[in-house]
Amino acid sequence: MNVSAKAVVLEVLSAGESIYKGVLPVRSLVQAASVFDIAENSVRVAIVRLRAEGLLESPGRGEYRLGPSAQVVNDKIHGWRSVSSRVGGWDGSWAAVFTADLSRTDRPALRRRLRALRFLGFEELKPGLFLRPNNLTPGIDGIRDELVALGLDTDAPVFRMEELNPEQERGARALWDSPSLEETYCKLHGELAVSMERLEELPLNDSVREVFLLGREGIRHVVLDPLLPEPLVDEDKRSSYCDKGLNLWARFLEVD
Repeated sequence: MNVSAKAVVLEVLSAGESIYKGVLPVRSLVQAASVFDIAENSVRVAIVRLRAEGLLESPGRGEYRLGPSAQVVNDKIHGWRSVSSRVGGWDGSWAAVFTADLSRTDRPALRRRLRALRFLGFEELKPGLFLRPNNLTPGIDGIRDELVALGLDTDAPVFRMEELNPEQERGARALWDSPSLEETYCKLHGELAVSMERLEELPLNDSVREVFLLGREGIRHVVLDPLLPEPLVDEDKRSSYCDKGLNLWARFLEVD
């Protein structure tokens, strides 16, 4: 798997929020990138570009942390450890977002809108009408606030929907590929279990590389998991993950 300098910088700083307050010197970012044979110059070029995009900021000479533009998404990513606590009971109603009357010519706004909907597991039932089961805590108001924080237009209606006709109800329940989700849960759980058993036997560079590649895939699936309720998905198969990768990164970067 190819890994870019940009990805290494962002993901190491993101992980760092849990183990070294999110601030790292350039030398540590260069060291992290070296695991993937990425040259120091490539790291420095990536840092310049990320700062220009507002994704990085420098609190001190030669030190970097995530910038405001990256923080909202980073907060969402770091919520992966407690995703299961967000799942409440489902009474059969739906959380709905109507976007048909919003501009599609503002491409950055459109990307932010679709990213926000994707992060919260919404799928499109009809053109401009996105749904998800209304099973997330703290309900519609919380969903609306989170969507807006993630980039949804502030004037997009977010509301509760129920009493769909039988055809619409079948269509709504079929928006997610539940068997594929359950297969992914089992696959990632098995891969992580095997990896955790052998990490201590690998050289540190190799273990860090494995944690980065496997961990980013696992966290990505958890973050984008739509958190469907029973009976749409078997909740018992939803994967669980651990913090071993963060500890390995801390050791590798020699951070107290």
